Amino acid sequence: MEKVVLVGDKREKTSLEELRGLAATAGGEVLEVIPLRMERITPSLFVGEGQAEEIHRCVVEKGANLVVFDMELHPVQQRNLEKIIGERVIDRTQLIMDIFAQHAHTEEGKIEVELAQLKYLLPRLTGKGKELSRLGGGIGTRGPGERQLEYDRRKIQVKIKRLEKKLAKLLRHRENIGRRRRKFGLPLGAIVGYTNAGKTSLINALTRSHLPAGNKLFMTLDTRMRKLYLSNHQMVILTDTVGFIRRLPTELLASFKATLEETVNATFLLHVVDASSAEKEEMIKTVKKLLGELGVLDKPLVEIFNKVDLLNPWEKRRLQREYPESVLVSSLTGEGLEELKARIVDTLKDSREELDVFLPQDKLFLLPEVYQHGEVLNELPQEKGVQIRVRLDRALAEKIKGLLGS
Repeated sequence: MEKVVLVGDKREKTSLEELRGLAATAGGEVLEVIPLRMERITPSLFVGEGQAEEIHRCVVEKGANLVVFDMELHPVQQRNLEKIIGERVIDRTQLIMDIFAQHAHTEEGKIEVELAQLKYLLPRLTGKGKELSRLGGGIGTRGPGERQLEYDRRKIQVKIKRLEKKLAKLLRHRENIGRRRRKFGLPLGAIVGYTNAGKTSLINALTRSHLPAGNKLFMTLDTRMRKLYLSNHQMVILTDTVGFIRRLPTELLASFKATLEETVNATFLLHVVDASSAEKEEMIKTVKKLLGELGVLDKPLVEIFNKVDLLNPWEKRRLQREYPESVLVSSLTGEGLEELKARIVDTLKDSREELDVFLPQDKLFLLPEVYQHGEVLNELPQEKGVQIRVRLDRALAEKIKGLLGS
């Protein structure tokens, strides 16, 4: 376990506390947090020379071997800081990427993480060949599958092109799957929210699944889907997505196309908020900002406050007053889950239409699909078939009308 000293702006207490959680998630032991006055950024060190010396003294005194800055450092600043401090220096972006590297398990996820890391590292090479080999492993140098990142400039450029082609192929495959899903009229709900808000726990509670979840930042990186059956016999697909965070590296936003594409293609969004967090307002703003950057704020959205089992009755009432359109739930106790399902039904009403159709004998094979994916309001058996009135998603309704020639 690496011994870590954290450095950040003393005015950004919440961000520094978040950095502590990130360092712990990456496997580091935080020995000290140094909050500095950062009124003027210096081009060569980011901090002042006296502040750099202060960090050096703390590192020596505490026996640390890694310093993490709570902001993005320019390559020159990073190298100059390492010369003064005498130990490895990384920034918030490298730390987050390291966590992503540890938690990516699918082929898509691993490609996306490595692509983001390489795009970040490319401008940080100084033309000295295998410059990164000096890192020697540890937090900030790991790639997916614990592979140490050791590349020179030419190899990085070749690798980026190869990974982009591979990812594009996987995205085409995913789009084909999505097209088939939309053809059969299955609405897609993307579960979004700040990291560690309990998104995976919620999808487990709703769908009785057992996806890995835990009280760690960025437990979910790979796209995972589960079926949810609603009270009106409608089936929807829920997809778990990567958690958002303040200053999420642009390299990761750009590279995580496969995961984020599910949000872009979603029929509706479920925005999960940690009800027990003192920073929930800031978290909501961060998520809404990123959703705006993805261009999906026009989609139907249900705001969900999770972990209400950690609140007392007064806190719950206050939350409901402040956010009257939200749903309060607990993935742990099941509180509010039925209300949430009912809200999803209401949200999807505009995406369905009622259909009066006659299914002749040779088209009765459609009846099980209608029952599985639609809400049958009336069924009248007749001599040559069945007359039904059904409420269906528009895509499936169009498919049935096409098959019946109506």
